[in-house]
Amino acid sequence: MDHVTSCRSCNIEPGPGTRWCPLCRGHLTEPALGRLAPPLKRLGAYILDILIPVGVGVFMLSFAFAGSVAAGGPSEPIGNTVAILISFGILIAYAILALVLFARGTTPGKHLLHMRVIKENGAAAGFLTMLGREWIGKWISGMIFSLGYIWILIDREHQGWHDKLLATYVVEA
Repeated sequence: MDHVTSCRSCNIEPGPGTRWCPLCRGHLTEPALGRLAPPLKRLGAYILDILIPVGVGVFMLSFAFAGSVAAGGPSEPIGNTVAILISFGILIAYAILALVLFARGTTPGKHLLHMRVIKENGAAAGFLTMLGREWIGKWISGMIFSLGYIWILIDREHQGWHDKLLATYVVEA
């Protein structure tokens, strides 16, 4: 990494070995990459990534139940079948949307809050990076009293263990 004498955006002197300005959170050598996402915004995206599938699941169950009741109860197989097919269609549509967003370097929650994941070299995180980060890395981050998530508050570049493991940063789009 080239040594940067001051941030291009706010003109403060960064600490040695950092890629991101501690004040404005912009990238020191390539400001076009964006700014590091603040920890609370990342927490909001994480909560949305949990609540959206739960909401889809609750919607599916209530829709299937309503279809069963409208069709005359469990003894009416056609109403149940239609409700279940529509519910699974919604689940499949959500899964496809989530996979497409993974391939673009984001998650549904991050997408809604205008954030994306980039690799250490500035390239967009691809599908495999996102899969490893979201499924394996986040499991590791939460394993020991969620210290990997708390690390985001301590680390000067706001990286959790899952970010460090896969050399990624979360930036505001």
